[in-house]
Amino acid sequence: MDGEGVTLGVPVYRGAHFLKDTLQSIQAQTHREIEVLISIDGAEPESEKLCQQFLKDSRFRLVIQPTRLGWVGNINWLMSQVRTAYWCYQQQDDLIDPRYLELLLSHARVAPEAAVTYCDIEAFGAQTWKHAQPSVTGSASARQLALLYDHHPAVAFRGLTRIEALRHSGGPLPNVVENFSADTTWMSAVARWGELHRVPSYLYRKRYHDDNTHVKWQSWPAEQRSWAWTVHCADMLEQAMLVDSSAHERRLLWLAAVARLVSRVASVYILDTARSFSDRMHLLHLFFKHVRERDLDVPRWLDMNWDEIQPWTSKFYAVEPADLS
Repeated sequence: MDGEGVTLGVPVYRGAHFLKDTLQSIQAQTHREIEVLISIDGAEPESEKLCQQFLKDSRFRLVIQPTRLGWVGNINWLMSQVRTAYWCYQQQDDLIDPRYLELLLSHARVAPEAAVTYCDIEAFGAQTWKHAQPSVTGSASARQLALLYDHHPAVAFRGLTRIEALRHSGGPLPNVVENFSADTTWMSAVARWGELHRVPSYLYRKRYHDDNTHVKWQSWPAEQRSWAWTVHCADMLEQAMLVDSSAHERRLLWLAAVARLVSRVASVYILDTARSFSDRMHLLHLFFKHVRERDLDVPRWLDMNWDEIQPWTSKFYAVEPADLS
């Protein structure tokens, strides 16, 4: 392949019900320079049988993992196999428009500063909605601030990623809460390399059904959801602090991570009850405790000690305004 080859990685786990439609949507792409690597996470005869018909297309390859890797492990294995100029993740039950890769690649050609080009998402099935996330541009610190304040679902994760940005990011990182929002944290890792550019068109269709991971998150007990959100915000903070920033910029990033934690708009993504003052203060307490136990070097980042950090942070958020959004 030349410099416009794209590897599409398809991690599969109990995915036979919708997988044929997904692979057909890949096969129909107008951009033909693709390698499609399907990784079935452990023995799954039904999925394997379904994939066999696509192996007649020389661009498709199937691997059966001998032991279960889990979603993050399978994604990282797929990413490690990429030898083309671009990578694209494909969810096993979602669909892409035939011009999906063509249009994303067209933008990538004229925007070398873009680590990722991505489109808008339209949901179908058990849920129907449309979602668009703005581009993430500017300096490295500005990009992290934008992600902390404005990006919650991992739209860019499904986009077209340059191999250089993919290598720089190191792939999705696991976390202690069933890898909650590891894809969103990956966006911050990739944004350390370059910008995330939106191509304003609904080219990606996300299928909702009872087995969706996002749907299952909502059924977690409230305390587990609080803990997951706390860990996620710390994960995002850690990625943000890896960029070359001044002490002032790092303090802004810290406050942005706390704003993500306690904002009603952000919290409703997973915490549908986190709207009261006491809920926000509970999250703030969990966050302080977690980042200290995790040994994140916040005092060095902010050039402040913990006796200064907690009251300084609290003066922004430990208040009970009429509307904190």
